[in-house]
Amino acid sequence: RADNLHHAATLRRTAASTAAQFGAALYTYDYNDLAAARARVVALATAAYAKGYDASSPPQQQTITRLKAKESAKVTGVFLTDVVRNRVAGVVILGTALQSTAGARTSTTYLDVALVRQGSSWKVDTARPVPVAS
Repeated sequence: RADNLHHAATLRRTAASTAAQFGAALYTYDYNDLAAARARVVALATAAYAKGYDASSPPQQQTITRLKAKESAKVTGVFLTDVVRNRVAGVVILGTALQSTAGARTSTTYLDVALVRQGSSWKVDTARPVPVAS
């Protein structure tokens, strides 16, 4: 029983780490090197997520480049469900800071994520920002 609890705790810890890394990667970029930002995101995602991410990126990349935008994110919290059949869901809380030719902004972002275990690692399968009332 103790081994099972330790294994479950280890799975949750590694899933939380992947979710945090993914959230930070998703909200950290520099208009000078969007390819590096993309590579960080895709490395932590399933092929299905990467395909959707690639499909939605060109218009966003044009805007980011036009505004000379740079964003950075710091994870302030990760909350996960229990791991069930190599799947886990959660929310990543990030403090973000954006600078561009249009101005600067800081905010708190909530990212709803679902992860799947592939082999010995976790990959983000879905991710979407949680709308927050202002």
